[in-house]
Amino acid sequence: MKNKLFLNGLFVIFALLFCSAAFGDTTKRVFIIHSYEKGHVCGQPQEDGIIKAFQESDLEIGKDVEFQHFYMDTKKTYTTTGEIEQRGGLALEKVKEIKPDVVLVLDDNAVKTVMMPLIGSDIQVVFCGMNGQPEDYNMKKHFMDSRRKPGADVTGVYEKLYLVRSLGVMKAVLPELKKVLGITDYSPTGNAITNQFKREIEEETPPVAFELVRVKDFAEYKKVIFRVNEDHEIGAIYPAALSLRTPEGTTYTAPDIFRWTIKNCEKPDMALNYFFSKLGIFGGAAVDFKAMGHQAGTKAVKIIKGSRAGDLPIEDADKYAIVFNLARAKELGINIPFEILGAADFVYEEIILK
Repeated sequence: MKNKLFLNGLFVIFALLFCSAAFGDTTKRVFIIHSYEKGHVCGQPQEDGIIKAFQESDLEIGKDVEFQHFYMDTKKTYTTTGEIEQRGGLALEKVKEIKPDVVLVLDDNAVKTVMMPLIGSDIQVVFCGMNGQPEDYNMKKHFMDSRRKPGADVTGVYEKLYLVRSLGVMKAVLPELKKVLGITDYSPTGNAITNQFKREIEEETPPVAFELVRVKDFAEYKKVIFRVNEDHEIGAIYPAALSLRTPEGTTYTAPDIFRWTIKNCEKPDMALNYFFSKLGIFGGAAVDFKAMGHQAGTKAVKIIKGSRAGDLPIEDADKYAIVFNLARAKELGINIPFEILGAADFVYEEIILK
């Protein structure tokens, strides 16, 4: 009797093993790789948008699809070229370990160190928040026959900044506005944003003069802001320096930089994305990072359902938000015209950074 029970038990075990091997795990794996640390003001809204796209689909999270994350933390902690490459290498090791069905890479550091090495590996990749030009990446390693139909295993959403539209919003709020000063840093993202500013200004004539200055560290940034306060020709700033080293060796990211800017800058500040206005930046026409993430997430959903990344078009982020922070406007003594305020997508009444 004992031998019979033992044999029956073995039969059940082998049957389960056979079924598992035959049918496999039907849950699809989505791996989101952030250039940022967890909860970053640029990365988190993109991930929220990605998750929303899956929630709106007929895929059940936890059953049909599961998410895993890797935070490269290259904006605050691992900021040197060598450290960024090392973090990308660790992310690639995780890709090999979990064998995801689709990888989403957020921002250019993840694009450079994770997406680019994966080209040709047959792993489906969706990028989101790419500031560098897709064509420039394509020259380094081919993945795109055209934006309309890339053809390989990569697709994604390019982070169009809508700079000229944002300048138009500022001109409508401040009719006497003559010049805006853009400020960028020398990080990989800062280099890409600098080129984006130049490209968008060349493509469309701005309603006001736009001057660009670049800063190497936080000390230089502070000098620029103090100069802006004294320059009557400059009516507003566009702070897009998002990672700066302090003299003490600390790296300041966007919230740190903006906290100081709000306290010390006497001119209105334009928001790169709408969440920056929630933190306390004055506003303008800002990239909707959650909508951009949703756009990328929709592509990932299609891939999970059987599409190839190369058959899905590479697109510009298709939504921007008109946004204002009324507490910051009050500090600056600015009255936003009612008709412009009424057209805003987001209006915030407090400065979170305070």
